[in-house]
Amino acid sequence: MHTVPEEALKELPPADKALGKLGRALLARFPVWPIVDFLRNKKVPEHRHAAWYMMGGLALFFFAIQVFTGILLMVYYRPAEPWQSVQRIVMEVPYGNLMRSIHHWSANLMILTLFLHMFSAYFMKAYRAPREGTWLVGLALLGLCMAFGFSGYLLPWDDLSFFATNVGLTEMEKAPGLGPWMASLLRGGPTVTTDTIGRFYVLHVVVLPLAVLGLIGMHLLFVQIQGMSEPDSFAALPARQKKHKKFFFDYFASELPVWLAAFALLVALSAVWPRALEAEADPFGAAPLGIKPEWYFLAQYQALKLFPGKLEYAGMALMGIVPLLCALVPFFDRAVPSDRRGTWIERAGVALLAGFVVLTVWGWIS
Repeated sequence: MHTVPEEALKELPPADKALGKLGRALLARFPVWPIVDFLRNKKVPEHRHAAWYMMGGLALFFFAIQVFTGILLMVYYRPAEPWQSVQRIVMEVPYGNLMRSIHHWSANLMILTLFLHMFSAYFMKAYRAPREGTWLVGLALLGLCMAFGFSGYLLPWDDLSFFATNVGLTEMEKAPGLGPWMASLLRGGPTVTTDTIGRFYVLHVVVLPLAVLGLIGMHLLFVQIQGMSEPDSFAALPARQKKHKKFFFDYFASELPVWLAAFALLVALSAVWPRALEAEADPFGAAPLGIKPEWYFLAQYQALKLFPGKLEYAGMALMGIVPLLCALVPFFDRAVPSDRRGTWIERAGVALLAGFVVLTVWGWIS
């Protein structure tokens, strides 16, 4: 048994009340008061860019939807009969098609909010010391979530998912170094077959979720230890002019309506544009016209088209250099909030964002 701190006793209801007895019993057995006190006093800076702080929580909300709907789909999905089991989910399981569509749209919205979160962190310079680790873990999370989307794309085993996955693995195979080995490992052989589904299924429901959960825990830990980052304009203010509000429950209460609105949007998208199930995959048939990757891979897909023939390896190298440079940004930008030496990094970020949007739209309409 542990001694309950005096500070905690002052915050608890009287000892003769049921909640007071319960609180004292729990704190005596589990000394979590320092954690409770830390979270109770956690504060968020108030400034005109504070709304961007919601992107991280919104991405976490969509990830929770992914986990919940994914567990429901796993009850009925059978890797040995992929297309037939998905057809049963769509046609026979009550609300099965709605759950599948919510799973699909929440994945897309999760990746979209992660992109917004990363770009907002970039332009607010939340990567600066001592938050380099937070930035690197965030980049890794974005990459894993994109891999999440890719690994789940094949599981329905319809024409669209089969040929799109085949295109993606073919492009991966062209990458120098580990590319051919990784493509062969994921396929389980020289071509995409039903054996590939077993590998993608394990990757999608075991390996990647555990990796993502571990990185989310690390990311949240870093944020709790280092606090919320402050934009230059806010950091330059005198201490007496800076305003903060408590995360629990002042700021958290402002996030709840956003989550409810996001859930309403998610249900609306799933009802109006449900995820379709195409004909069962025929590896020996002709690929459907207009096969393209998901929108979050379109920029890379379109960029590689700009490097035909022998220039293809140059395009692959560029695809590897861009994320590497993003990871190194905290070590390039050593400007303090009071000066503007980091302006060239802002311009590079604008160029990267513009290039990503242009290539994505170009890939979509071409």
